[in-house]
Amino acid sequence: MHHPPSHSSPHPPLDKTWDRIRTWLSNEYPELGDTLNYGVLPATLAEIELNLGAQLPKAVRESYLVVDGQEAESSAGCSEGLFFGLTLLPLDDVLEEWRFWREVDDDPATGANPQLRDAMQAIPVGWMRREYSCRGWIPLIADRAGNYIGVDLMPGEGGAVGQVIVFGRDFDTKIVLWRGDGESGWARWLASFADDLESGEGFELRGSDADASDEDSEDSLGYESYYSSGVGGVKGGDGGAMGGLRFTGEYKGWNAI
Repeated sequence: MHHPPSHSSPHPPLDKTWDRIRTWLSNEYPELGDTLNYGVLPATLAEIELNLGAQLPKAVRESYLVVDGQEAESSAGCSEGLFFGLTLLPLDDVLEEWRFWREVDDDPATGANPQLRDAMQAIPVGWMRREYSCRGWIPLIADRAGNYIGVDLMPGEGGAVGQVIVFGRDFDTKIVLWRGDGESGWARWLASFADDLESGEGFELRGSDADASDEDSEDSLGYESYYSSGVGGVKGGDGGAMGGLRFTGEYKGWNAI
């Protein structure tokens, strides 16, 4: 049974959460840690919000003041996304992706297609609007193929502004993520990601000597597109293979609430 999201629960401090993530990366995967940008300037944040026509949730604002997404490729030659291959977008890219989807809103073949909109679903039911695209869906993490994890500024009747959602071209069923409900959803979801990094429960770090027999296992599905060695390794700038994040079973951070 789903419980209504909390609208007033305090959230973990974003600077502390990012300190935890940076510390883990510096110890376990420094090349990936090098891709994280410094925080955005408050004036830039205000300008982005002006262009979006809405203020971002407090947790998202605090997060971007600490880390403004990832560079496409760091000086160490690592081009992988922080979230198991998915990239944390800099705010400028957030605005660019959001603007692209505003063209989709009025497209009679997609965003403005009544039949397509009627086919859209949400999990949990009623927490998100049944739309193909929505100006209130703010993309924060991208797979660079039109799918996103972001925050919802225009939720359904059962949801809350700020909830963390999955949406995009390949998701006819939109999802509110586990630990991402409520107005502080981004802060709590990000803290749960840090929890999993530190505990090692949701992934394993694989080196270049990983057993090739694992290549066709269920855990490796999809990783060839994220990690270029095909066995959980990442090719660094010197052409050698480095360790990569790899799922162990079902990663709980991606579950619907």
